[in-house]
Amino acid sequence: MAFGAPKIGVALLGGGLGERLQSPVPKALFPILGHPMIHYSLRLFSSMAEVSAIYVAFPELHVSALEKALASYPRGALREIVAGGPTRAASALNALRAMERSAPEVVLVHDAARPCVTVQEVRDLLKALPGNDGALLAVPAVDTLWVVEGPTVSGGVDRRQMVQAMTPQAFPYATLREALEKGVAEGFEGSDDVSYVTRAGGKVAWVKGDRWNIKVTYPEDVQVAEALLGGKGCA
Repeated sequence: MAFGAPKIGVALLGGGLGERLQSPVPKALFPILGHPMIHYSLRLFSSMAEVSAIYVAFPELHVSALEKALASYPRGALREIVAGGPTRAASALNALRAMERSAPEVVLVHDAARPCVTVQEVRDLLKALPGNDGALLAVPAVDTLWVVEGPTVSGGVDRRQMVQAMTPQAFPYATLREALEKGVAEGFEGSDDVSYVTRAGGKVAWVKGDRWNIKVTYPEDVQVAEALLGGKGCA
């Protein structure tokens, strides 16, 4: 880490159980080119000198399976695997609480289900953070968007004002910790970490990401991820 650069921690969330993927194991353990999916994110963040520590939040019943799956891999910047919570926000908060001992100034929150993020995307994201309360990777919406009510459409949305959120998302550690603590305590259920920070009045910038940074959700997504990782080595 360069002199004067902020100390960066990563909260890597692996809470998905893989129902839509039709996976017999938690989604983060699903094999991609012979490696558990989470391996690609761990490898990427461990390769970055800027990252001082990685904390993984994982379903408590499957922590031992994750530890076994990663036993033959270099530990890199991985410091601890913590039990996830009942919601995504609770899982992120558990990781941030454990991360406190590492004293990060900045935290990156990333979904283990996005194995194809690149170092350049992460660095572009970090460059956008100063002066803001958060930054997220996103891509402009390209499809026509409609609001639906049951089986019918009820109104269109101007896609020129819409972006599709991705991870990682970056925040000053204290900002995200406070927003999550407050939101979880009050029963707010946001869809990502940005929703908690903006709810608390924070200003969040967006950075154009790569459409290759896909989220593996369905079986066909595995084929895409394998093509990308096999072809260009996303880490």
